[in-house]
Parts: sequence; C-alpha cells; structure tokens
Amino acid sequence: MTLRKSLPYVLLPLASLVFAEFSVPGGLVRRFFGTASDDPGVRVVEEREGNLTHIFVTTTNCLDVTITLEAQLQNMSALPVLPVTVETQGRRRVELVTLQTLNPTQPSGYPYTYRWRYGGRGGHPDGTAYLLPFEARAHHKLFQGYKGTFSHQAGSANEYAHDWDLAENSIVQAARDGMVVGVRQDSNSAGVADRFSNSSNYVIIRHGDGTYGEYLHLKQNGALVKLGDTVHAGQAIALSGNTGHSSRPHLHFAVFRVIDGNTRETLPVKFQTRDGKVQTLEQGKIY
Repeated sequence: MTLRKSLPYVLLPLASLVFAEFSVPGGLVRRFFGTASDDPGVRVVEEREGNLTHIFVTTTNCLDVTITLEAQLQNMSALPVLPVTVETQGRRRVELVTLQTLNPTQPSGYPYTYRWRYGGRGGHPDGTAYLLPFEARAHHKLFQGYKGTFSHQAGSANEYAHDWDLAENSIVQAARDGMVVGVRQDSNSAGVADRFSNSSNYVIIRHGDGTYGEYLHLKQNGALVKLGDTVHAGQAIALSGNTGHSSRPHLHFAVFRVIDGNTRETLPVKFQTRDGKVQTLEQGKIY
C-alpha cells in the first residue's frame, strides 16, 4: 500500500481521537493520563531543641483538620504516646508530638507517617432539614445518592453522599448555615484514576451541631467565600466544575464527621424540597 493510499487509514482514527478528546468534558486522555494536583492544605514540619524534636502541623486552606501521626521510634520516647490524633480546631499551627532522645550516645531515629482529613470529630446531627445545594429556580438530577454503587458504596467514606448533575459554572449554594473552614480553588485537574482523589476544589462548612458539609469538584478559582466567613442557607458559595476524582461536571455534597486522620463517616440527612416536604432524596430523581 502506498503512503498516499494509507494516509486516510492513519488520519481518520487520529482525527476521531482528537475529536473525542476535546468534545468529552475533561478529555478522554486527560482523564486517564493527566497530572493530578495534591491538596496543599496540610504540611508537617520538625523543629529541634537540644535532645528534643517537636513535630508540628501547619494548615493553609483548612481551619479544621484532623491528623493522625505514627512513628517507628528508635532510642526515643514520645509525648503524647504514639499514634496520636490531633484536631486543629481553627488553629493554623499545632504541635502534634514531642520526641526525646533517650541515650544521646546511641543512634536514634523516628521515621513517621501521617494521614489527615479536613473536618473534626464529635459532631452529632441535630435533625436540621437541609436546603438543596443549588439555586431555587434550577432543577437538577441526583444521579448518585445514598449507597450508590459507583462510589458511594455501603460502608465507604461516601456512603451517604449526593452527586448532582450540575453543568460547569452553575451556582452552588449553602445547604445550611455555618462557618467556612475549608476552601480550595487552585486545581484544574480531573480524572477517573484514583490518583485524582486529592485534586478536587472544595468548600467545607462547619455546622452548629459540629458536623460538616462538603461541596466538591468546584471550578478552578470558583470559590465565592473565604476562610472564616459565616454563611447562611441559600447563600451562593461557589461555582460548580469538574475537578478531582470526577468523570464529568457535577456537584458532590455530603454531611460528615471525622473519626481520625484515616477515616471519616458521612451522615444521612433530610432535605426540604420545593413542594414543602422534608425527605430523604432518591437517586435518579430530579429535584
């Protein structure tokens, strides 16, 4: 086959691939092979003072963070005893642990690992009915609800979460009064691979009963609130997008509390819908 005759067989598939890449939100290739963007919310730093080592957590875009630190100590003691779980509770810098060398003449070490989650522990739902997290004049489909089989499986960290079919740039509204304790809006990464799990833009709101509401997959630079703001139910807080572990533009909303730096649990809540009912929402329905 001559080069001239073979060109259509090469160019047509290539053209089809290019068309699919730019016609599908987020792009097919970018969904699987794109670069993820890690959440910059937490940094752990060490400071030495004689035979003591202090390990601190510092926060940037999250006021409420729960972090669990573990270490393998060699010739060292820890106060408090490890593993340790600490909540920042609005503070930007908190000491996690102080390590002390037991015998300065012997080798010592403390290789450590840590895991963190935004939010805090101990929230107890008070039965408040939530508003739908978008404009009152809009109607959107709940394409994945409680215990959804795609990513809200029973027993998972998103068991009682909601995924709404919101086009990019849709107004996201607070579903309940509270304080903004987490804002991220720097990411433009999205994909279906697990490595995109920490690439989502978000707004996190602390409620009066100690629970938290999370609004995920927001547009880059789409936050309409800032850390420390007090917001009211129905207030515009962000623009929806397609960032993080996401296959298409949508809004993820859930109410949760943290167990420790490794685990959290989402909580079932009821919503006040436009017909005046207070109810648990059903997957597949438009509200």
